[in-house]
Amino acid sequence: MGTFTEDRKGKWARCVLAVMVAVTVVGSGCARKVVVVNYLGSPALAPGTDPAMNTAGFWIDRCDAVDEVIMDARSIALFNEQTRQRTRAVTDVTRLSDKRSGKALRDSLERMYASILLRGYVDADGKKALGMLEEIKGNMALDSIPETVDVRWALVARFTDQRLLPTTDALYKDASDRSIDRLQNNTLDLASEVAVCHESKDGGWTYVIGPYSEGWVRSSDIAVCERGLIERYRAWEPFVVTLQPKTDLFLDPMLRRRAAWVQMGTRLPLLERVNGEVSKVLVPVRGQDGTCVFDAAYVATRDTSEGYLPYTPRNALVQAFRLLNAPYGWGGMYGEQDCSRLVQQVFATFGILMPRNSSQQARVGKVIADLSGEADPAQRRAAITQLATPGITTLQFPGHIMLYIGHVSGIPYAIHDLHAYTEKVDGEERTIALARVCVTSLDLGGTSSRGSFLMRIANVREIALEGLTP
Repeated sequence: MGTFTEDRKGKWARCVLAVMVAVTVVGSGCARKVVVVNYLGSPALAPGTDPAMNTAGFWIDRCDAVDEVIMDARSIALFNEQTRQRTRAVTDVTRLSDKRSGKALRDSLERMYASILLRGYVDADGKKALGMLEEIKGNMALDSIPETVDVRWALVARFTDQRLLPTTDALYKDASDRSIDRLQNNTLDLASEVAVCHESKDGGWTYVIGPYSEGWVRSSDIAVCERGLIERYRAWEPFVVTLQPKTDLFLDPMLRRRAAWVQMGTRLPLLERVNGEVSKVLVPVRGQDGTCVFDAAYVATRDTSEGYLPYTPRNALVQAFRLLNAPYGWGGMYGEQDCSRLVQQVFATFGILMPRNSSQQARVGKVIADLSGEADPAQRRAAITQLATPGITTLQFPGHIMLYIGHVSGIPYAIHDLHAYTEKVDGEERTIALARVCVTSLDLGGTSSRGSFLMRIANVREIALEGLTP
């Protein structure tokens, strides 16, 4: 049974499908399984938007002082240090001690394991994963952690997943939703620096501390090197920053033999401009003995900026809209991004460091409006539309963060990576999965019991130094 409806304005369509399948096992004399699927299809265009809104230019046209530099390089350096001190969620890996308490590390790993065990996650078949988890714990080699851990350093040699446990197997809250692997913690891009703390029993996994998170990565994806080498690599001048959601690196200047890809905001040392269209960069490679060597790679010049982009509302909007319609990826699953990773990537192109999680990002920058208390919709709209600057203002509520892009007729809009939202449909609440980067009105979700995005927003912050007037 299927129904198709369209609202009076013709802005979007929805398709509600209810499918019942009965499977009878021959000879059993009864139906063994009845599966009922009831879901709301994802609209191609979010409610309250129109196609013109899906371009950066639409919002650039509505932004005053769109080319004003919000922070220069010196201010950004101060901002990054302020972020490190305030959140403790952005780590300069090279500043870490070369010694770490073995007990503290072991306790941390055991707490993480216990937390996952208690949550009762299931595998893809819906079965409890006790046997799998016991095997993983044995491979964690907790008993082999010494009293004092000698920390080593490494560079990531290829884009890699960072996991909460040393396994590629996925665990889910329930088998009906496989879009979120609860063991996925983060991703680390090529050339990310990490501190190496421990190795699994089979040697296939390494526990590392990265700039924004810590967890297990495949040992084959990192290249061990001296701390000083990382410092020199990071300080290399000149350098390029990648601008595309996925920028290809090649082995040859003709850009034919692909070597790897990196995400938006990756900084790579520039060796030379081969010509107007190709740049030669320096990348870390894992040698046969697991140590770091360096090699040249080639990238299309149009996909990079020499040095960081000037931090302006225009550039922030352009970079955010490069990600439009990119699929949602919890913790970077499938090489994609979630809501907070989108924010990270956009600001990385300016050299601005943002924490990994939305709750931590909500503590960064200067407060534009405090909406944590009670305020009616009109007051909230006015606070955002009158005080927030498009492209450089984050809007956050528990579990989600968005980038403000402007308003139309007093209604504020945002670009964000949205997994799903809830609306009341035919008298009952339904979850509508968008699972992509999209432009939406903040009125979205207004018919649900949770309320609209507008009414749930608690933090409105401009990504700028406190006390600094643009």
